[in-house]
Amino acid sequence: MYFDGHSDIWTDVTIRSLNGERDILRKHHLPRLRKGQIEGSIFVIWIDPPNDADPAQRCRQIMNAVRQEVQDCDEIAIVKNYSEIEAAKAAGKFYVLIGLEGLRSIGEDLSKIDMLYDFGARHAMLSWNEENALATGVQGTPGRGLTDLGKKAVRKIIDKHMILDVSHLNDASIWDVLKIAEGPVVSSHANARALCGASRNLTDEQLLAIRDTNGVVGLNSFNKFISEEIPDQRVENLVKHAVYIADKIGPEHLGFGFDFFEFLSTDSMRSYSDQDTSYAQGIEDCTKVPHLVELMKKAGFSDAELEGIARENWMRVIKETLI
Repeated sequence: MYFDGHSDIWTDVTIRSLNGERDILRKHHLPRLRKGQIEGSIFVIWIDPPNDADPAQRCRQIMNAVRQEVQDCDEIAIVKNYSEIEAAKAAGKFYVLIGLEGLRSIGEDLSKIDMLYDFGARHAMLSWNEENALATGVQGTPGRGLTDLGKKAVRKIIDKHMILDVSHLNDASIWDVLKIAEGPVVSSHANARALCGASRNLTDEQLLAIRDTNGVVGLNSFNKFISEEIPDQRVENLVKHAVYIADKIGPEHLGFGFDFFEFLSTDSMRSYSDQDTSYAQGIEDCTKVPHLVELMKKAGFSDAELEGIARENWMRVIKETLI
């Protein structure tokens, strides 16, 4: 069974909920997740283009959709720590950690982190791709890192025992976070920049720094982060990223953060990709995850290493961070 450290499924739930649909996970997602042997995931609250004109309003819409979905679907469990994960598994439920893909929605009000924590969020990034009051994403000013307020936000996230994620930050912001961090830092969905030059991928130095926090890097299936050349956007080349990262920082610091996006429209993707699809050949959606693992085994990963990558490395971070 596998844990996926990054999913945008709440966005699809919100879109469908606003269109009047109910019980969305059971109808559209859980069968595919179970076919792919995914046992749990971080589902993020993402302020998605083109719905980002009013980030606070969009955040409220997503939260309302999540509340409704939790009422409708008794096959899932919102969890906040490792013991709740184990209880959900024992009950046969798909478990979900609520994550925050950026904090644009809070503006300059750090007390809203408390509100989101009370809602159930146990994971946070400071930015998506944008430049905001806290930090700078990969599409922001290259030399701009965290603001003073952003540094306070990082400390608040640490103090609240939330998982601290540097995904989507530009290089300057990543290094600013790492200077402050106490305990594990993750990059939930990123690959190796040495193999694919996308700014969302991590340099060797960043990989090593995350390792040194005892953190995890989640392997990302999004096509443009596997290769800049469309013919090379294949599952076999995603395996090469897995091998490279494991060789660089150890397989105990590698996990999955697939970032599957095939269930969403292209409108959101157009803000950061000019391609027609988001998926790579051979790993088009979560049902193909077992095939990826088979290829990783053929590439030389041992059963013990694959068990760690599949689930246990993420669980280590969860046990160390969440209370």
